[in-house]
Amino acid sequence: MNERAISFGESGALFGILGAPEVPDPARPAVLIPNTGLTHRVGPGRMHVELARALAAAGVVSLRLDNAGLGDSEVVPGRHPALSALDLCAAMDALDARNISSGYVVIGSHSGAHDAHQAARLDPRIVGAVFVDGYIHGTPRVWLNRLLGRVRDRQRGDAERSDLHLSPRSGDALHAAVDAEIRWFDTPSHERMEADLFDFVRRQLTLMYIYTGDVERDYQYAAQLIDAFPLLRNYRRLTLRHIPEADHRYSRRSTREAMIDVLVDWTLGISGRPAG
Repeated sequence: MNERAISFGESGALFGILGAPEVPDPARPAVLIPNTGLTHRVGPGRMHVELARALAAAGVVSLRLDNAGLGDSEVVPGRHPALSALDLCAAMDALDARNISSGYVVIGSHSGAHDAHQAARLDPRIVGAVFVDGYIHGTPRVWLNRLLGRVRDRQRGDAERSDLHLSPRSGDALHAAVDAEIRWFDTPSHERMEADLFDFVRRQLTLMYIYTGDVERDYQYAAQLIDAFPLLRNYRRLTLRHIPEADHRYSRRSTREAMIDVLVDWTLGISGRPAG
């Protein structure tokens, strides 16, 4: 494979590593891999490096990019972090100028899943997207589970005295505070998400949603996404995976390697057709 650094975007402010097979197949989409949180283009546990090289071995071009203000990409003055999807659009412009592909796939994890969703809304060149621990919407089953959990916790608290003297809501308050510190994006309303998904289905985008154990408090069972958005129930271009034993940092090598195999196989199943 060939790897080389490229600068792109306005005034060349953005930076990425372009990975290409010896003989690229123009019938396959190019893959864009944005940052996960603050981690730069190598990805958590070097996941993005390993994924890009596996894609190249399978004949697929990829670009591991640093969003504006992260890694080796410069800050875009006045840019809100939630608008980092525009960096993906700039990446597509750069690859178009090199005649590399006529279609694109975005693989995003956590904040990268936000970027993937927003870019898919904005740019018709995207034909597929992977969202790892992306947006989550509740269902009656989730709300019932939480209610039952609170009842069990209260019963357990009544039965066991704690020397810490924490109030029943102390844990929830701490979780909310920590979550607020690390939040990179706000989940769209149910109505906004449903409208976006309707548009993705109309355009026949190929979609993969993966939920790991990192979000088990909010994503509790395999079919939760479909229960929240029934329009996806019979959508043939949807792949949904619930992997509670995994985490989006890919801290275990076996999990990371298995995830790479899944992502490469999924990508090979997508043609470089323009979105409908």
